[in-house]
Amino acid sequence: MTRTRIATCAASLVAVVVAALCSAAPAGAAGPQDTPAPPPYNGLATTPPLGWNDWYAFQCNINEQLIEQTADAIVSSGMREAGYQYVNLDDCWMSHSRDADGNLQADPVKFPHGIKAVADYVHARGLKLGIYEDVGSFTCAGYPGSYGHVQQDADTFAAWGVDFAKIDWCNVPFGDFPGLTQQQVAVKLYSQYSQALLATGRPILFSVCEWNPSLQPWTWAPQISNMWRSNGDYGDSWSLILANLDQEANLAAAAGPGHWNDPDILQVGLGGMSTAEDQAHFSAWAMLAAPLLAGNDLRTMSAATKDILTNRDVIAIDQDPLGAEATRLSHTANADVWVRSLANGDRAVMLLNRSDTPQTISTTASAVGLPNAGGYAVANLWTHSTTESAGSIAATVPADSAQLYRLAALHDEVDQYPPATMISVDPQVPPAYPGSDIRVAQPGQTIAVPASFENDGRAAATSTTLSLAAPDGWSVQGADVYAASVPTGKTLNGTWQVSVPASVAPGSYTLTATATYRWDDGRQTGASQGQGAIQVLVAPAGTADLSGLAWLSATNGYGPVLINRSYWGTPLTIHGTTYAHGLWLNANAAISYYLGGNCSQLTGDIGLDDSDRGPGTVDYQVYADGVSVYDSGVVTNSTPTIHLNVALTGAHVMQLVVGDAGDGIDFDNADIAAPLLVCGS
Repeated sequence: MTRTRIATCAASLVAVVVAALCSAAPAGAAGPQDTPAPPPYNGLATTPPLGWNDWYAFQCNINEQLIEQTADAIVSSGMREAGYQYVNLDDCWMSHSRDADGNLQADPVKFPHGIKAVADYVHARGLKLGIYEDVGSFTCAGYPGSYGHVQQDADTFAAWGVDFAKIDWCNVPFGDFPGLTQQQVAVKLYSQYSQALLATGRPILFSVCEWNPSLQPWTWAPQISNMWRSNGDYGDSWSLILANLDQEANLAAAAGPGHWNDPDILQVGLGGMSTAEDQAHFSAWAMLAAPLLAGNDLRTMSAATKDILTNRDVIAIDQDPLGAEATRLSHTANADVWVRSLANGDRAVMLLNRSDTPQTISTTASAVGLPNAGGYAVANLWTHSTTESAGSIAATVPADSAQLYRLAALHDEVDQYPPATMISVDPQVPPAYPGSDIRVAQPGQTIAVPASFENDGRAAATSTTLSLAAPDGWSVQGADVYAASVPTGKTLNGTWQVSVPASVAPGSYTLTATATYRWDDGRQTGASQGQGAIQVLVAPAGTADLSGLAWLSATNGYGPVLINRSYWGTPLTIHGTTYAHGLWLNANAAISYYLGGNCSQLTGDIGLDDSDRGPGTVDYQVYADGVSVYDSGVVTNSTPTIHLNVALTGAHVMQLVVGDAGDGIDFDNADIAAPLLVCGS
């Protein structure tokens, strides 16, 4: 296709997009399920792109050596063979000024040989190079944006051999577009960039990084790009993973081959989450048919992180050629069931535990859309084991984790695979206070622990024994339970008395129930396990600094809650006073601490951090056992430092909340400085 014809086609495409926007229903009237499939944009990204992006691990601390070493790591780690292609630069790669002809320039210190040399290095390893720019006057970090230089910048990228363009949404000169809404400005500017990339004649994957969900990019970006941000920035914490996942719940119809919802760069391996949380995060993004762009340092990643990022069974779900994004089949505060249709008729199913305690989560083959069959093969994509179900898909899923399965209908004889089984363990731990959903045990306490083994297979489990084990030093009273036969759909139950050691350290402790059984008419043996957890807590004593006290739970509006530093890495500072200890939060945020009725007072200073780069407004609140005991009212950058002195006598759980005061969470960077609890001995 000639360059002239490409430009003509692009212009026609933009006209279609703008016309569709002008005639679209108002926000909230019609969802993406009412939008017809868009025409192909540029023939790229028939499955979601896989690669790496530098931002979350390095932000502006990037250079030529890092990018080339990362390309080498993609090859040596096996990621290239697993499907990863793109090595993507984010913000801060360029010089703060254009050259005399108005062309973008690489930072001469960070990239002394220029971007073309880096692209050549990456290409020589069978990989592709991505780059970052902005539709505004400046990038988010203050480097030259493409506004007024769109075709010039696109041509520069093509000449350098760039294969992927991520285009951000900062410093947009809205005053240049009188009468247009922000959404209409976004469509106009991103359509121009879309045309410009097509007009270069080079195949460049186009990533729209318009991160404001209120502009609904899924309603207009599919026609002009390969992927678009479907939510705001997030960070390396479980609560933020769930928030971005929730944003996707109604967007599945917008995605498909060549055009994908982008819930943002992977946080796997950045260190803020457990291995189980990282696995669940990777599972969820695969279910969403999301671009899988690793965000960690690939040069130093652990074996566990590499195993997650290169799990080909999970990647196959993400890369399924049907391109059908998962939908949420059920949702509660504690658990989700997500299902995704696959090209060969199978279903991918994710059982997601959103809570801090193990949850029994279930669905059926019929509910996820599989046809009636004699049985179903249930492949666990993390344990790489397959069982046989009569139709129930169930598991006791550990806290903050997920089980990911691939389901297929079976039409052959029974006992091709071991029976699908589920073991649940349900410690009867009392609430922290009456009506609380937080359950805690004390050292020396004895807890009743029921457990059950359920046979979900097509044939009976015979000679079945169910036992319970606790950590070393714990006492388990009660005998194993036995059944000669547990028919399909039936359970074997037992209850044990478990005593917590008197000198145990605070923490979460796992109890494991194990069932051994025979199957295939008794010719083969099998075993399965299920787990429950007991959270043991000890009340703080004396004067306790919150910055050194473990919390029960924490959520934050942007990124994780930070200890003893601001988001920008600087010390916590309020109106010129620097604090060595404290917490940095971004609205909306909430942190809970266990007090056990042993503390009487919270003191500290609160106010917006001096590192804020704009006007913020927040509201601080303190709750004791769910009851409000303090409310700061609206706090702004100009509000004098507030000195907390909050009574907490008798409270078992304290919750600190930083809320948005009504103008959005931008710049709502709030400090709780020098926070001290006054407690008994």
